[in-house]
Amino acid sequence: MRIGVLGVGSLAEYLIRGAEAVEFVLSPRSAERVARLGCEVAGSNQELVDECDAVLVCLPAATGLEVVRGLRFRAGQTVCSAMAGVSLAALRGAVGPAQGVVAMMPGYANAYGMGPSLLYPADPFWAGFLGHVGPVHAFDTAEGFEVAAVMGAMSGATVFLMRHLAGWFAGRGLDPALARQLVAEVLRGNAEVLLRSQEDLDAITAGVTTPGGITEQLVAVLRDRGALGAWDEAMDAVLARMGLRPDLDVA
Repeated sequence: MRIGVLGVGSLAEYLIRGAEAVEFVLSPRSAERVARLGCEVAGSNQELVDECDAVLVCLPAATGLEVVRGLRFRAGQTVCSAMAGVSLAALRGAVGPAQGVVAMMPGYANAYGMGPSLLYPADPFWAGFLGHVGPVHAFDTAEGFEVAAVMGAMSGATVFLMRHLAGWFAGRGLDPALARQLVAEVLRGNAEVLLRSQEDLDAITAGVTTPGGITEQLVAVLRDRGALGAWDEAMDAVLARMGLRPDLDVA
């Protein structure tokens, strides 16, 4: 498997680190990061496109589509865009006559093979690649993909949450390294419960909440302050920004 990567930012680095079995050709950007990754580097973006049958686009969403539109793709190529908010129709219009798919992944977790990736529409080649860096979920509708793609923002937000929680423990005298480890272990353990238990979420929630206990107390304060509902509002805002565009549907 040989893949050309347009854009060598943090996301590209995470995916390259996680997919050790894949041969990558990188665009000539971010010299320090490219040197660290030790991959082949193309002379230009167009040279990369000319050399590779598969191209992964990790360019910044705000400017990446214009960069892609300035390149010449060919029939038989396949292009996967990891640019948040770029529609499938826009991508295919930019890379035609090559084929295009869109994807979303958390990034950092993919470097350890632990991050889920979303793919629209289903594509055997790109599912095979993304399988190197974590679980893959393919979608057959634009709406399903767009809703699920909010997990990209949710993933980053949970890192802020973990930092905040670790800071609370450290601020009250716990060793910062232990605070970080404790928060990570608790959340990883609870994530495993959701993945392994056959109980529904209401049953799991009831099982960890003793009437009159400390979990009930903490959750009550969070609800009273609107902390839980604020997640809905924030994620709705991201979904609205990304849009549920009809032009994402495959003809």
